[in-house]
Amino acid sequence: MRGRFPRVGDRAVGITLGIVLGIGVILLFLFLGSRSTIDQPSISGETTQTVTQPAASPGQPKPKAPR
Repeated sequence: MRGRFPRVGDRAVGITLGIVLGIGVILLFLFLGSRSTIDQPSISGETTQTVTQPAASPGQPKPKAPR
């Protein structure tokens, strides 16, 4: 009969499985869940250029988006 405490091998498998699952969840979110963000991550190696606009002062209207 097994004792109350898990064996060292069981604990190592549990820790390893937890780390692998955690990294998997982060990668799934990164590449599938963040497609609508400004800078979409990609592994294709293509470079994309982003355009930033200065923040509007409280008394000035917002700048129009370039077309």
